[in-house]
Amino acid sequence: MLFMHMYAKRKRTKQIESSAHTRPIYRTISVSTPHLNCGTPLNHALLYLSVRNESSSPQDRNLPDTSKKKKNKRPSNVVLTPPYTSKNRFAPLLTLQVNDNTDGTADEISTQELQVRTKIPPIYVYNISDYENFHTSLANITFDEFSITNTKSALKLNMYSIDDYRTATKLFDDSGIEYHTYQFPENKQLSVIIRNLPVNISEACIYKELVELKFEVASVTRLQNKFKTPIPIVAVLLSKSSTEIYSLNRLLHCVVAVEPRQPSKGIPQCTNCQRFSHTKKFCHLPPRCVKCAGDHHYSSCPKEIETPPKCVNCLSDHPASYRGCTFYKEISKKNNNNKKDASHLPSNHTKFKFPVNISNNTQNDVTDKRSYAAATKNKLQDKPLNNTDNDFMKTLLPLINTFVSQLLQKIIENLPAILNSVHLNSNGSP
Repeated sequence: MLFMHMYAKRKRTKQIESSAHTRPIYRTISVSTPHLNCGTPLNHALLYLSVRNESSSPQDRNLPDTSKKKKNKRPSNVVLTPPYTSKNRFAPLLTLQVNDNTDGTADEISTQELQVRTKIPPIYVYNISDYENFHTSLANITFDEFSITNTKSALKLNMYSIDDYRTATKLFDDSGIEYHTYQFPENKQLSVIIRNLPVNISEACIYKELVELKFEVASVTRLQNKFKTPIPIVAVLLSKSSTEIYSLNRLLHCVVAVEPRQPSKGIPQCTNCQRFSHTKKFCHLPPRCVKCAGDHHYSSCPKEIETPPKCVNCLSDHPASYRGCTFYKEISKKNNNNKKDASHLPSNHTKFKFPVNISNNTQNDVTDKRSYAAATKNKLQDKPLNNTDNDFMKTLLPLINTFVSQLLQKIIENLPAILNSVHLNSNGSP
């Protein structure tokens, strides 16, 4: 009975502590008990109970548990649970096709997006005598719209789909129609030059070495100077994806430098037909000789050295590749004028400036991008005169003109007397 009474008393003490959120250290409990069965009487028993934080858990006292818990380690023999893959309930929308659109606007939008992504080069068609037959045959093989523009010497044909472009060029090749076109932008190759390669290294050796280095090489050409002498520079054509060649610094154990090839600033001239603004690779026109203006390629020209050349463009006594040709000068002048017109926007395309409440000095600092030296140079000349200065000069100039005219008149009237006095003084002098 003693121990049961002590246990009940201790449990009551814990309930009081948990309700009051106290932290007592020690308590003294006086317990009076009857005689035990063993025959040993106990009148008063003092029991010292030690109540500490370790004796009760934080859950019993409604306090947060800050003790570090040991992580349960997974035994090595436990098989991992396979990952759970949830289903996408919106997956049927990925393959859903909209059939409600009957006006074809979706197809038009996709066609417009394709046209924006792909730039189709124009086709210049020459010597079309029967336009109706040409237009009918072209309209029968194309699916999309196309446009024809009449230029000075040819018909400019613009197609709006790649399939129609290839179909039209195949028709022209089969029908023998003379035309020229340009290369697709995505099919252009990477053109670089490799410097510091000795001239005694052959082009085939360089080509083989570049192929072994996993470069997609199209051609290798040794460049020459104006005296037709080879120089230690090689031009290489590669695929667009071979941009790693710029990091190449050793080739055949030679220290080299790889640079992008600068395009020519002049207008390109076709070496097949001697016309300008296109190249022989995309020319489907009959050949014309650069030397004698004949209807043959220059490699099979029968002209002798003593015979003067003849330009096929201006019919003068010079080769068609001469840059002093009047025909070439006219084309160059027109091309430069077009570039200038494109670089200068008209007045109605000026950018709109929002009004900003700032001082004049701050606005000048924002808009004026000149350097300090340029801004302070000839500052007095650039500074306009005030209205007061202008009025003063206007009133002063007539007075100055009157004074100068009167002074000249007096000098002219007294000039004979002045000359006589000077003459007498010169004669009277010893």
